[in-house]
Amino acid sequence: MKELWRQSSFRWYWLGLFLSGLGNQFGWMALTWFVMNKTGSSAAMGGVVLAYNIPAVLVGLVAGVLLDRFDRRKLIMLDNVLRGLIFFALVVLLQMEGTPLWLVYVLIVIAGMLSPLSSAGAQTLLPRLVMDKSLLVKANGLMESQWQITYLFGPAVAGVLIAWIGAANVLVVDAVSFFLCAFCFARLKPAAGSGSFAVGRMDEKEAEGVQGKAAESGGGTGVVAIGPFLRSLAADIRTGYRYLLGHRRLLWLVLFTFFFNMAYGPVEVGLPLYAKNDLDGGAVSLGLLWSAMAAGALLGSILFSAVTWKIPTGVTLAAIIGLWGITTLPLALFTRIDVAMLAMGLAGLSFSPYNILYRSHLQKHVPEELLGRVLTSVRTITGTGMPAGAAAAGWLIPVCGVQGLFGAASVVCAATGLLAFMALRRLDEPELLPVQQGGEEALHAVGQHRIEQ
Repeated sequence: MKELWRQSSFRWYWLGLFLSGLGNQFGWMALTWFVMNKTGSSAAMGGVVLAYNIPAVLVGLVAGVLLDRFDRRKLIMLDNVLRGLIFFALVVLLQMEGTPLWLVYVLIVIAGMLSPLSSAGAQTLLPRLVMDKSLLVKANGLMESQWQITYLFGPAVAGVLIAWIGAANVLVVDAVSFFLCAFCFARLKPAAGSGSFAVGRMDEKEAEGVQGKAAESGGGTGVVAIGPFLRSLAADIRTGYRYLLGHRRLLWLVLFTFFFNMAYGPVEVGLPLYAKNDLDGGAVSLGLLWSAMAAGALLGSILFSAVTWKIPTGVTLAAIIGLWGITTLPLALFTRIDVAMLAMGLAGLSFSPYNILYRSHLQKHVPEELLGRVLTSVRTITGTGMPAGAAAAGWLIPVCGVQGLFGAASVVCAATGLLAFMALRRLDEPELLPVQQGGEEALHAVGQHRIEQ
């Protein structure tokens, strides 16, 4: 890891995302607390979460195109500056009497639409910072540790700050963290985030064709050029999905990650009920369980980053899926807080390397000029896993109870791990692509990077 810390660009990258991540933890807790006190409505609080997350998913594909067409570092800086201004505006609005709630939602929706520029952009920028691809796993391990630190300590520190300086001032801290993140990314060396990729843009003939159509339609105004622009945008979005469909093993990886995320859904929904009804501990027990999981995940990230992993990526990922099922099984069999905390700690310890290896594999094997589009396409699949699992859990709990749900989910997850082993065990081996078998159509399907006219 010393090789990474010697690079000033990586240090600024790590610091910027750490400050932004910690600020996010502060901001969300302060914002929901502020809205709760202002409205007294749990529906309003839920609306805040939906208003931020749904637009982020819907706009993510467009963000992926922008990240491949333009300077990723500058897009991340722009996102952080704009979201910092939005959160400052929220502080002002939430302290004014008679501010309509819809106006608050509008600002939150805009912030959510901007967020993929940083969330996906940071992952697409990392391979440029880490020129030695053998260090990508360790780099992602350090980033995973950072995120676990913010998740572990962020809410607790935010609670203390809200009680000490008030929710509005904590929102100001969040806004400042965005500006600090933008400053850190401005300090990256130009080579780390320079330029957009020529292959990520329209080539000269395509550009001339778009301009010609615009001129024929009405003098080349921006309004009449919107049609060709939208067509090129749609073609760019399809590129990410075509790349996935042309790479069978990568597609299997994405699908098993979806099911793994889905396996987390029952824990998200069932754990509060388990803590309240089975452990008879209420919020205190729930907090202990989540803290145990966060601590285990942080330890797992640190340990994994410190070693040189020799086991093949696909085998490791399949084993992690199976281990999640095994380590969460005690929740279905026992109603003791010590056993439950141990199970959650081991679950966190076992699953933490998954994201490290998963992200590293994508960053190594997806062409850099396609990384933004492919990653955002992947997120539209994997990002629906947890909500789907949570929705299924809501339907199943009245039928089989919380512990019955945990037991069924554990067995299914362990079985999924065995299937993943069969499908992913050769993940690291070179894959024979359709392009290698000839054919213009196959060539286009597996990721030739021209944009359709």
